[in-house]
Amino acid sequence: MNPIQSLQHMLDRLARTNSNLPRLAESGLFDELTLEAVMVFQRDLGLPVTGVVNQRTWDAITAAYYLNLLQSDIPPLLSVFAGGSHNVSGQESSPEVFIVQVMLNSLLPEIVNLERTEVNGRNSDATRRNLRVIQQLTGLDVTGNLDRATWAFLSHLYRALVARRAFHTLAL
Repeated sequence: MNPIQSLQHMLDRLARTNSNLPRLAESGLFDELTLEAVMVFQRDLGLPVTGVVNQRTWDAITAAYYLNLLQSDIPPLLSVFAGGSHNVSGQESSPEVFIVQVMLNSLLPEIVNLERTEVNGRNSDATRRNLRVIQQLTGLDVTGNLDRATWAFLSHLYRALVARRAFHTLAL
């Protein structure tokens, strides 16, 4: 992608949420519509309206573009579960369990037989019962322990049933 295509890509992305900006094709040619988009962007940000993409304008466009991505795209995945054969069993406490408890509580409306659990980071009886429900649904060994496979399936269920729905609600 050449610099003009990058500019057009960023301005077009910004045009999705800013009706003042025209939508652009990534032609790679600095055409009249691209010039108009640059000038409108400069005007809206209080920059000198020259149509020239100097360093100050480029930096402002890239900053606005990345802010737009952060506010409107699905956030990047976060890997919080320890590698290897990490396993939280019994009444152990673990930072991962806090997240699991929030995820399980968020899945309550979606999966029958889950029960609300206190979010305390301890692999409590209620947390283990909920993990058993998830393990049974996904065909894993039903232990009530938080292991790598249970984390993987719980993460997929959460993304599919909770996170995507929340994102699509925000996007509308």
